[in-house]
Amino acid sequence: MTPAPVARFMASLFPPSTLETCALLDPGAGVGALSCAFLDRWAGGNGFGFRKVEIEAYEIDATLREHLSATLGSYAEHLPVSWRISSDDFIEAAALQSMAPRRFTHAILNPPYKKINSLSAHRLILRQVGIETVNLYAAFAALALSLMKTGGQMVAIIPRSFCNGPYYRPFREFLLRRAALRHMHLFASRNKAFKDDDVLQENIIIHIECGGRSGTCDGFAFNR
Repeated sequence: MTPAPVARFMASLFPPSTLETCALLDPGAGVGALSCAFLDRWAGGNGFGFRKVEIEAYEIDATLREHLSATLGSYAEHLPVSWRISSDDFIEAAALQSMAPRRFTHAILNPPYKKINSLSAHRLILRQVGIETVNLYAAFAALALSLMKTGGQMVAIIPRSFCNGPYYRPFREFLLRRAALRHMHLFASRNKAFKDDDVLQENIIIHIECGGRSGTCDGFAFNR
């Protein structure tokens, strides 16, 4: 679950856009905090000139899907937004789609954090599409990136652990071959952003551009 202030900040990191149609991916959507923050920014006229937004959300929990559907439905009452909520396993579904034409212009995600067993089905599926990683969060981020159109914008909150060490080197190389890091936000405190959930993992928020040139990061923003 992403706290509302964090979700709003993540939505604010997307650059202005004049696209007529936004195709937004929200894997592991939960009750929709991230999609809602994105729609709120659009509704507020803050840099998004879309005529319509099409959302594809993934959530395996049936109860959360009910809340998500109701929430998105409330936005459809006053915005030209459509959505599809899938109960499919995102890794399995995205791996199949990764060979198809890329179609998402935007992605916003707070992926799950869980180790992937080296002999698991997920590990085999990921390896078949050229993704080698040891944790679900990196798998979600890599697969989301693989579904983005060139120039597509992705904002994700993920643990800082991917930044160093040999275990995440394949993921770093995968990311930097396909996208440019535009912004990185580091929290001053490990438990400030998710203080109500006892999250001690040190998280960062990244904004990346699919197909962009690396080495053009806007810099680092510190939340003091």
